[in-house]
Amino acid sequence: MFTIKNKLNLLLISSSFFVAAAHAEIIGLSVEDAWIAEAPPVSKVMAGYMQLSNSGTQAIVIKKAQSDTYSSIELHETLNANGMASMVRHETIEIPADGHIELKPGGKHLMLFNPVKRLLDGDTVDIKFVSDNGQQQVFSIKVKKP
Repeated sequence: MFTIKNKLNLLLISSSFFVAAAHAEIIGLSVEDAWIAEAPPVSKVMAGYMQLSNSGTQAIVIKKAQSDTYSSIELHETLNANGMASMVRHETIEIPADGHIELKPGGKHLMLFNPVKRLLDGDTVDIKFVSDNGQQQVFSIKVKKP
């Protein structure tokens, strides 16, 4: 017979499994050639570039990027139409199965808003990517002079 104490213990153990699953690494995701462009002292916005690769058999959809170093991070893409450049915000990044996408100047990139301190060439920033299924992975990215 289950006592209240046994039920509470079972609930606690079950909850621990759900929390562990929610924070599992994003299987197959890797980052290469990652860098954040050092910005002028007065700038409140920085840009991040990298190649995101997926060695898995299913697409990976990144729904959020976050860091304790910035108030917010967004995915943007620079588009050129009729000689005019504009930026479009995307809600997700999809990396195809056994494929990659490149975040680069003049294309898709991370916009990093309101750094908590001035970041200089050689500094390292941890950025956490969160997938649409709740998996998370942190990558350390160096700041470089553009």
